[in-house]
Amino acid sequence: MTKPKCEQATALVPGYLDGELSEEQAAPLRRHLLACPVCRTAAQDMTNLRRWFRDPEPVAVPQGFAARVARAAFSGVEPGQPLPEAVPVEAPATRSDPMPFLLGMTSVAAALLFSFSLLLGMAQQPAGEQLVAEPLPEILRDLDELNAAETPPSVPLDARGGDAGVRRGDR
Repeated sequence: MTKPKCEQATALVPGYLDGELSEEQAAPLRRHLLACPVCRTAAQDMTNLRRWFRDPEPVAVPQGFAARVARAAFSGVEPGQPLPEAVPVEAPATRSDPMPFLLGMTSVAAALLFSFSLLLGMAQQPAGEQLVAEPLPEILRDLDELNAAETPPSVPLDARGGDAGVRRGDR
């Protein structure tokens, strides 16, 4: 990497402070920071700013704390009152894996469905004269007679498909 300009150097400083730069990238940046007081001040400011945001040490939570908080919430303890002391809580009953049950029930359902379909296939189906349908022209004539008996007298339609005697505003 050649001697970086100030803009390039300030862009590389956060990665440098985090230890993310390779030695090939870090060596020219260090030389630039030694030679350029403006970039060196910016890098020092970033270092000082990062000191404010260090990860805090983990907080030790007492055993049973979550159970006490939940018990207090459900019992109506007012904010600021001490939490009730930890009472041993029985472990919840462990549930077994539901997958074997579901697979077994699915197998039973599939077997029942297959048996039912076999019974339907073997059932007595209508045959012979029970399957004879009336000839199509007779059915169409009967439908025409039913339609004629149920429909009111027709109203002539104009060329646009509307009623001939009705204006648009009257609809």
